[in-house]
Amino acid sequence: MLRKICALTLALTLLFTAFGCSSVQGSSEASKSSKTSESSGTSEATNESTSETTENGGGVLRIVTAGKGSGIGFPAGFTGYYERIYSDPALESLARIGEDKTSVEPWLAEDITVDAENLTMVVTLREGIQFSDGTPFNAEAVIANWNYYIENGSNRFNNVEKFEATGEYEVTAYLSEYDNSTVLNTCVEGGWMISPTFYEENGDDVVYTTPVGTGPFVCVSSNLDSEIIYEKNENYWQEGKPYLDGIEITLCSDSTTAMTIFKSGDADIILFHSTTQAQELEELGYQQLGSADAYFPSTAGFTFSSNVEDSPVSDVNVRKAICYAIDSEAITKAQGGELFEFTNQLAVPGSESYNEEVEGYPYDPEKAKELLAEAGYADGFTITATGSGADQEAFFTLIQAYLQEVGITLEIEIVDSAVYNAKRMVAGDDNYEGLIFLQGAAVKERYFDVFGENPTHYARSMAQYDDVNSLTDVIKYSTDDEEVEQALMDFQSKIIDEYCLIHPMYISGYLMYATDSVVDSGLMETHKGWWTPADCKLQ
Repeated sequence: MLRKICALTLALTLLFTAFGCSSVQGSSEASKSSKTSESSGTSEATNESTSETTENGGGVLRIVTAGKGSGIGFPAGFTGYYERIYSDPALESLARIGEDKTSVEPWLAEDITVDAENLTMVVTLREGIQFSDGTPFNAEAVIANWNYYIENGSNRFNNVEKFEATGEYEVTAYLSEYDNSTVLNTCVEGGWMISPTFYEENGDDVVYTTPVGTGPFVCVSSNLDSEIIYEKNENYWQEGKPYLDGIEITLCSDSTTAMTIFKSGDADIILFHSTTQAQELEELGYQQLGSADAYFPSTAGFTFSSNVEDSPVSDVNVRKAICYAIDSEAITKAQGGELFEFTNQLAVPGSESYNEEVEGYPYDPEKAKELLAEAGYADGFTITATGSGADQEAFFTLIQAYLQEVGITLEIEIVDSAVYNAKRMVAGDDNYEGLIFLQGAAVKERYFDVFGENPTHYARSMAQYDDVNSLTDVIKYSTDDEEVEQALMDFQSKIIDEYCLIHPMYISGYLMYATDSVVDSGLMETHKGWWTPADCKLQ
């Protein structure tokens, strides 16, 4: 039986009968993104756009950022969300997260149908779309882009055996197994499209700094050490859009410089500043962009080298003792004030993956000492914590003071981001020992990054348990929604209360602020790394 729906809820992504089909179908008109959150007050800074604006749009949006991406024109090589935000004006995906923040909706695709019985996925594309260099957007372009991902080692296509053009505007993928995340992986995370012609004619070096896509803006110049300049795409496929004349992104080497530019009125939006600076901007009345429950929320905390032989944290009682020894709620408050939301598990409180029965580790130093004595560490021990950047150093400094009270000496090792990633990524070239800062997505589709058969983060130094991996298999493959729901609850109990494999502490997203002149930017509204440049206006 073939079932078609307009939006596929991620919580039940493709969860239909094991011998049925499902479809993600778009309307003839492109969906508009949701609005940004309202300002908590009136900005003290003035905002004079670099171009005159009207009620119908116009003007140049000026963004200043304290983060630098490694490349903005080749999504298959993206390593973080900096690159995605910087390239969004030019690049678009086959599908995107819907306004409800839990669904997948077609974008460049018109319809996506998955047949769970025959193990196929058919992607029907919108017709009449071109890349900004004039290259047609069609099935051959999708095939080229999917091959870019595969050639660059992407794990988003692990269950795809092959794909082919079955029409000028139709691509059929043949699956090795049914996976609830197939559409998300291939059409959202692995669905960003660039011009194959531009890539083939210019090669990696040019493409990495020059995004050429189907988006509402054209990149006219880029220097990833200083600025990225976009101008309106006059041939954009959505009639009447974009509203802005252009976008200018200024990239700073530090957040202090970015803050100076923003507060002086020389920028409309600031990205990737520190938590302390975010609290200052909040007090000054700038509008905070985005939504705390946007898809792909980040969980911060730490994990342990539980699989490293002779490490104190290879003992589950030691791991639990460390968690009991620190006041996680107080640390969350100290780190982010009201900007962070406390959690005791790998889930957003109130979400489908959140288990109300998880006890977690409320502050109890006496319990910590008791567990340490049982594990043979009554006199304490010395252990290392690894992080990157000032915020993570401050985080571990707070933890250090608590652990000292129960006899544990925490030595803090702050490394650059490349070294940090080499330690936490399974494909890296170094193990971590002791504690390492945890950055994990609090949604079930990304639990497989850390747990399961082929994890990509932290797993080289973290113990793996068969019963945990069995639960991730249910979450990933089952077409029974009740079975998945129970597996999610059991999963949280196992990794937190029973094995204490990780210690999540708070939910955070990228903090972004704007003057009151910015409306409908969509920044971190539906997904923490996306926005809607075509809809954005200056008023």
